[in-house]
Amino acid sequence: MPRIRADSIEEHKTLTRRDILEAAAGLFRAQGYNETSLGDIASHVGIGRTTLYEYFADKEGILVCLVQQELPGLMADLVADLPDDGSCRERLGVLIERGLEFVADDSRLGSMLMRELPNISKEAQREVRKAHFGLADAVVGVCREGVASGEFRQMDPMVAGQLVYGLMMSASSGLMRSPGARDRARQVSDTMRSIVFEGLVSDRSG
Repeated sequence: MPRIRADSIEEHKTLTRRDILEAAAGLFRAQGYNETSLGDIASHVGIGRTTLYEYFADKEGILVCLVQQELPGLMADLVADLPDDGSCRERLGVLIERGLEFVADDSRLGSMLMRELPNISKEAQREVRKAHFGLADAVVGVCREGVASGEFRQMDPMVAGQLVYGLMMSASSGLMRSPGARDRARQVSDTMRSIVFEGLVSDRSG
């Protein structure tokens, strides 16, 4: 029987579950989701695989738990402290820049999740996307305010916000597939902001 390292069995289980999640997050970031086995996680925590199965049925269950536990708070940080006295254009630009820098940072869980998204089940993908709702809602909210104030031209703000957010996710996926993602994040965000705010047609076109 494993040694109990807390005052009660329930507290011991809570500590062990926390250790499993911390170990998994570190290993997923360091060597990738597919390359990390349950045995790797169990060994890192110092427990047997049989014990690990008492907490999680499979590796994807660990990933989904990490997503539900960590991403909503990380998304809240991304949308916090937007400039209150800034224009809607300025605030939307900040959201775009923060979102792309977030996924370009290899030290963050978000970077690993975007990189591994195509390799996990549809159910797990839905959980990842659901955890991004805070950022998506913030983008839609700024678009809605911009349309209402007349700063943005008249359009459906929900559709506009969803399109901007979708472009952010597409740009994020592209960053994850390219070397030097962190160095390129600013360039990509500048290009995206130019497309969103100026469009593709130059002033010289007829």
